[in-house]
Amino acid sequence: MKIRKSIFAGAGLIAGLFISTIAMAQDEDVNKWVPANIHIDGKANEWPKPLSFYNNDAKVFYVIANDSNNLYVVISAPDAQNQMKIMRAGFTFSVNPTGKKKAVSSVTFPILGEDAPEVVESQNQRNSVEWRRSVLQNAKQISVEGLVGVPDGILPVKNDKNILSAASLDDQGNLICELAIPLSYMGITYGNDKPIAYRFKVNALNRDDRKAKEKEEKERMAAIAAAEKEGKAPPAGAHNGMRNGLNGPGMENLFYPKDFWTRQILATHK
Repeated sequence: MKIRKSIFAGAGLIAGLFISTIAMAQDEDVNKWVPANIHIDGKANEWPKPLSFYNNDAKVFYVIANDSNNLYVVISAPDAQNQMKIMRAGFTFSVNPTGKKKAVSSVTFPILGEDAPEVVESQNQRNSVEWRRSVLQNAKQISVEGLVGVPDGILPVKNDKNILSAASLDDQGNLICELAIPLSYMGITYGNDKPIAYRFKVNALNRDDRKAKEKEEKERMAAIAAAEKEGKAPPAGAHNGMRNGLNGPGMENLFYPKDFWTRQILATHK
């Protein structure tokens, strides 16, 4: 996958306002039964807001659901850094039907296509919801591994395997990712009443991304220094960068994955 050299620094809705009202998932929670009007469109309009569970380490709200044929996963990422990581490196959802915390099968998405925007004109453009939405329109691929009967590798979002995925930004600027996978691909039989282990992983930016970020930071600092030398105001947006460089508060998280496991039991329609 071609790595994009432009990195947005968009500001999302502050998740902390909601965390106190969201339950932390417990082992052997029961999946939700999927809403009758479900659409995998990256909007998650069928679900209550915020989503059922929140993980503070990965900074995502999420819900796991099923019907008799498919498993459904929805995440909402309000944090700007998490959005950056997901848009550039993807989100990986893994399953182990035995309940052990060891990945057996996984799907990674969104994966940007070759037509994703390379360059942005300004910090303000990077911050805009419109620009981020234009990037997500190029999320045309998914990566699969360990699925029963499906070769490992890259698949188009519109595939013949009935694996559905979509990602978009909602009206509040939250990144929404939705996924539906046939139960049979993960070795899961509907009616199974044993806990199934699920891993949520926000992937890390890689070395090329770090180099691009370092270059961006050097250019930002040079622009500020040049403006100060000439007695001028810094360029618009110059102070919105990594104020303390790549070692600034929280910025190191860009280059480390964040993941967590949860175990839940399949829902049965009642």
